[in-house]
Amino acid sequence: MSKKFTLFLVAAAATAGAFYAGLPGPRAGGLHDIAASTLARIAPAAGNEPEVALHKAIYDLNMVSVASGAGVAGIKGEMYFEQDDACDAWTTDQRFNMEYQYPERSAVNNTNHYVAWEGKDGKRFEFNSEREENGQPSELLRGAVLRNDDGTAQAKYTRPPSLSFDLPQGYLLPTQQTNQVIEHARAGDHFTSAILFDGTDADGPVEIDTVIGKKATLDEIKKLYAAKAGKIDDSLLAVDGWHVRMAVFPLKDKDVMTPSYEMDMILHANGVVSYAVVDYKTFKVEQRLKTLERLPPPKC
Repeated sequence: MSKKFTLFLVAAAATAGAFYAGLPGPRAGGLHDIAASTLARIAPAAGNEPEVALHKAIYDLNMVSVASGAGVAGIKGEMYFEQDDACDAWTTDQRFNMEYQYPERSAVNNTNHYVAWEGKDGKRFEFNSEREENGQPSELLRGAVLRNDDGTAQAKYTRPPSLSFDLPQGYLLPTQQTNQVIEHARAGDHFTSAILFDGTDADGPVEIDTVIGKKATLDEIKKLYAAKAGKIDDSLLAVDGWHVRMAVFPLKDKDVMTPSYEMDMILHANGVVSYAVVDYKTFKVEQRLKTLERLPPPKC
């Protein structure tokens, strides 16, 4: 699994078929065919940007279905996610501790720590990702994105030092992409698409096609909490939340017309994700909210 349950963004899978019926499907022609109409609508109107809730949360992660021959018998773990404000930038701190169980060999414990600094003006983005397998370092990614005057950019990695990606006009960073989906949801739109770079792996930018479904109720959301949920600040979930489905396509292979993976989630108007299911084709992993706390505003 190359992407780490991104999220940022990251709908109840059982009801997905019902509320997506009749809506435009993911990659309806693809971003390559609709770029002019979609990318022109990315930037929210001045003064109408979504209010990002500063928060920290813990999610329980469990495999909920698996196909024959998937090669994995079980997945369980926990994710810590923090969205904070550094005055001139959004900061993200995301940590995973996962156990992968296999039919014919010992379980493997993977940990991952991803941090990002995203300038609010969109001109600079810095990222760092460290992954370990059974306590041994397995991957280290570090780098930055610098935007050019024409709106293009280049993502340059310092680890590994030779890796870089050109980013086209209209690309989005993680908080920008979340805000884009929220803006379209508030406007009553059912589909939006974007090119995203987040630095969570060495595969470069991806295209994310998002279908926006019906709103979720707070009672519905509470039923999706983790079985042993702790302190959850319900006020962070009282704002509008929508069932959304995201299909993720790697840009490094433009001939591939099927997504690398898909996500069903409940995304709130303040950027909080209260529930998610990640579909990797041969198995699915569910993300249930265990704790949720509001962070204090910054002293700028």
